[in-house]
Amino acid sequence: MKVERLLAIVMMLLNKRRMSARELADRFEVSLRTVYRDLETINAAGIPIVAYPGTSGGYEIMENFTIDRQYLSADELVAVIAALKGVHSSTDDKQIGHLLEKIKALLATAPTSLQGGAHPVVYDFNPWGSSPAIEQKVARLREAIESRQRARIVYTKIQGEASERTIEPVRLIIKGYVWYVYAFCRGKEAFRLFRLSRVAELELLPEHFAAYDCEVETLQWQDEWDHGEKIALVLQFSPRAHVRVRDMFDPQTIETAPNGEMTVRTTMADDEWLTGMLLSYGDSVQVLAPDFIRQRIADTAKKMLACYETDQKR
Repeated sequence: MKVERLLAIVMMLLNKRRMSARELADRFEVSLRTVYRDLETINAAGIPIVAYPGTSGGYEIMENFTIDRQYLSADELVAVIAALKGVHSSTDDKQIGHLLEKIKALLATAPTSLQGGAHPVVYDFNPWGSSPAIEQKVARLREAIESRQRARIVYTKIQGEASERTIEPVRLIIKGYVWYVYAFCRGKEAFRLFRLSRVAELELLPEHFAAYDCEVETLQWQDEWDHGEKIALVLQFSPRAHVRVRDMFDPQTIETAPNGEMTVRTTMADDEWLTGMLLSYGDSVQVLAPDFIRQRIADTAKKMLACYETDQKR
């Protein structure tokens, strides 16, 4: 256990930089005296640890120290390469490309099968329907993020309303198969998520903005995507929809009757997406509850039918 703890401390200091002895003691559930002994052992093993005094002090590994290949097995390096290839497929990131080459170089002495990246899992994060226009927006917004440069966009909401915005982009995000930019909207004076497929115009402005003191990775993205109120749904599907139903819903929410009909009890956000999703099943789904969603689907179907009846009369 001590050897595992020592290696874990090294990895944490490499990843998190400076940490206090109390943080390490709480993390590994040991005494401060044990942490001090561990740090001395690591330092004696040739990994230089520097102590900094003061309220913001702590311990960190010397800046110029680099981890050697022996700390990662060949299998672990192959797993890292497979994941990086998946990320690289979604964006033309030269830094990731260089990193891939460096990690591959660490496998130069590994068996030939491992050098070829024979990992059992293929990661492909390239969004379906990715187009040159989206890729160009990604490249321009990345430039804006790196230079902390404001951008002017024309953005269309899902309801069809278009508006001009001035944004200060902070992060590019792939959620599922869709690109988003997380940015501070100067008009709304708040952070917002913008779907790139709805950005009609994009222009980088000569104005710059100060860096934001926030950890974007720790934000609750789900709150940004789910704009509607959560509601409990009871849906009944015909047997012919069983493949799509099992793709869409958690198996624990599905009850299958002897005749093959499926009843789904789930909770979803009541937003524009919900209506479209239910209509996409056509006559293979019936909303059993709540009543107002059932009525909404019926009213929408009647309006659709009226459009086609009008066409036939022309």
